[in-house]
Amino acid sequence: MILPIFEVSDLIESMKFADVVFTSNIDEEYLKNTQATVVLITETINDLDRRANNRFRNLAYGVEVQIFYGSGFNQSILDVEIKLARLLEQNSWHTTQSKSHINDPKTKQVTKVFYFTKNYLLED
Repeated sequence: MILPIFEVSDLIESMKFADVVFTSNIDEEYLKNTQATVVLITETINDLDRRANNRFRNLAYGVEVQIFYGSGFNQSILDVEIKLARLLEQNSWHTTQSKSHINDPKTKQVTKVFYFTKNYLLED
C-alpha cells in the first residue's frame, strides 16, 4: 500500500495546476518563491481503528493539503479547488475541512488549506 501522502500527491500532480508538489516539507529554494504555485501535503491522522476479536480492521488516514498560489496564477482558483476536492472524493477521500483563503499582504500570495480523510478496510 502506498503511503497516503504519496497517493494524494500523485492525484494532485495529475491535475497539472501546481508548479511543484511536496510531501512533508517544502524545499528551501521554494520557501520564498512567490511566483510558483506550491502544494504541501502532510499527514495529520494515522490511526488503527474498528477493532473486532482483538484485531484492528481499519486504518484511518488524514492529510492536510496546503496550496500556495503563485502571484501570477492565471486559472480560476475556485474551479481548481472544486476539481481537487472532487478528484480526491472519487478516490475515496472525504473532505473534512476547507479553510478560508488567506491573502498575504506582503507577497499578495493567496493560500488555501484542505483536510481530507480516508479509511482503509483491511482483509484478514
